[in-house]
Amino acid sequence: MKKPPEATPARLLEALELLKKGELAGAEAICLRILRRQALHPDALHFHGLIAMRSGRFDESVIRLKRAAAVAPKNADVHANLGIALMGLGQKEQAAASFERSLALNPNKTDTRFNHGLVLFQMGRYADAISSFDFVISRRTDHAEAHYHRGYALSELNRLEEALAAQQKALGLQPASAVFLSATAATLCLLKRYNEAEPFIQKALASQPGMELPILCLVDVLRFRGELQESLEVAEKLIVKNPASLQGHIWRSKILILLGQPEKALDLSAFSRNIAPHDPITHVNHGFILAALNRPEEALVFYDRALELKPDDLDASYNRAFALLVLGRLEEGWRAYECRHARQNTASVRNYPQPRWSGKEQIKNRRLFAYHEQGLGDTIHFSRYALLAAAAGAQVLLSVQTPLKRLFRNFHPLVTILDQNEAPLDFDLHSPLLSLPLAFETTLRNIPAWPNGYLSAPIEETARWVPRLPMGRRRIGLVWSGSPIHTNDANRSVALARLSPLFRSGDVWVSLQKEVRASDRNALHASGLCDLTAELTDFADTAALIAALDLVITVDTSVAHLAAALGKPVWLMLPFAPDFRWLLDRDDSPWYPKLRLFRQNRPGDWDDVVTRISAALQSISHSDGII
Repeated sequence: MKKPPEATPARLLEALELLKKGELAGAEAICLRILRRQALHPDALHFHGLIAMRSGRFDESVIRLKRAAAVAPKNADVHANLGIALMGLGQKEQAAASFERSLALNPNKTDTRFNHGLVLFQMGRYADAISSFDFVISRRTDHAEAHYHRGYALSELNRLEEALAAQQKALGLQPASAVFLSATAATLCLLKRYNEAEPFIQKALASQPGMELPILCLVDVLRFRGELQESLEVAEKLIVKNPASLQGHIWRSKILILLGQPEKALDLSAFSRNIAPHDPITHVNHGFILAALNRPEEALVFYDRALELKPDDLDASYNRAFALLVLGRLEEGWRAYECRHARQNTASVRNYPQPRWSGKEQIKNRRLFAYHEQGLGDTIHFSRYALLAAAAGAQVLLSVQTPLKRLFRNFHPLVTILDQNEAPLDFDLHSPLLSLPLAFETTLRNIPAWPNGYLSAPIEETARWVPRLPMGRRRIGLVWSGSPIHTNDANRSVALARLSPLFRSGDVWVSLQKEVRASDRNALHASGLCDLTAELTDFADTAALIAALDLVITVDTSVAHLAAALGKPVWLMLPFAPDFRWLLDRDDSPWYPKLRLFRQNRPGDWDDVVTRISAALQSISHSDGII
């Protein structure tokens, strides 16, 4: 008597139930039994592919699902699951194609659309990924993962405020999610809103104490607060717990540099390169450490190696630009520096229907809208290019930050000054300020500099400061720290107490330090500095006070640019690895004729800088003046 034929549909349902329960061996046995009878049974091939995928056998899964797709090419679910299996193998482009075939058959399938968004994100197609997530959210507003990944993609596009809003929507749907809490904290850190980030960090760590992202955010918050030793300890604890934590090693390097220990960071850099030798971040990190050791030529080798691994790596391109610029290779450097517009934490080129000026278009008798994009010092420094544009016959519309607007009031007859949020109603061309050196083809040979400066302080306001300053041999303005949120603040700022030997010179010392840190208040009180900064409301006030002085001694902050642009003699105290514009191995600056540089000879060694400045002050008699 013959055995009756197997009831295939019923057996497939049984296999499906076993698959749902996680009883993979039983489900697989049923599929294999069917496939021995019907080798091209589409559902059995499909289910067997799912079982193999659930078991982590992605190679086998792809083979089975491709056969199922060939047998049943109009089955949207087969193509969708094949896409997932291909993602498991890291075959992103093939996965995207499978999802697209599935969506062509069933465009309303939200799970497939979501997975399509994930693979597009992995491919770096962030705008397309956002479109996929938007579709999912339009159908399922409570899809927390779609909100979260949409925020992640927005973050990669440097749309940080939108990213934060998306992540907060995800968090609103799942308030206890450590992943969503961490993502929100990370975006707040990118926005430099560190105090707001801390509660999310603490909640994430309370939920998952060993989770890496909130620990890294905590490292960043402690760095921002100036608690560098504590920040280093947190990074090192992460590394002890997880020696393979690549970001833990990267952050340890960053903090060691801020602690003035780049040599130690260099010694430890091999760990990250051993963990991920083919990850460009490890080579960028090593290059960054070399740059902190004033070895930019060597740093370039590692930035180039990173770009060989990933030609569009923005961090490698960005740091490479600084290495070129500090070496004085300005033509290459300005071109490379254009990559900043695609990075997080740097302002992008504004989007206008008018073309961006590249330097090739005629600007005579045309309206050029030039706008600030970074710090106040950068705006002062690069505003000189508005004068070049005006000299070339352009009508310039220059947007500056609000604290600078009154200072620039009488800048030039052909330069109209706008506030930071203003945009002209009509113009022909536009450019961010820091792209103008490229447009004007600036090299070391043609840097635009004015012997007596290119800014001026209101004469009547300067006159009111003169009688209020103590009488003395020389009146010297002093700035010892910059903004604490500057990424290199720990290296460029100095504690006021370390400058105390300067005050024995017999000169009148005047504080130009508007924001005084709590750690400097006692030293300020003991120093005897004349402090009128409470009356300084903007940079025009500060300019008027500087105009009443003989010399300004400062660390690398906006006041250095202000005083130098006013044509005042400036002595600039520089960290061992300087900002790109100060170049290397020289004590003058082609940007400012009356500026003199006092560089650290070793990382963190301000005492030697102070000794040399003290000697320079003693060597210049009152009759000689200050040069």
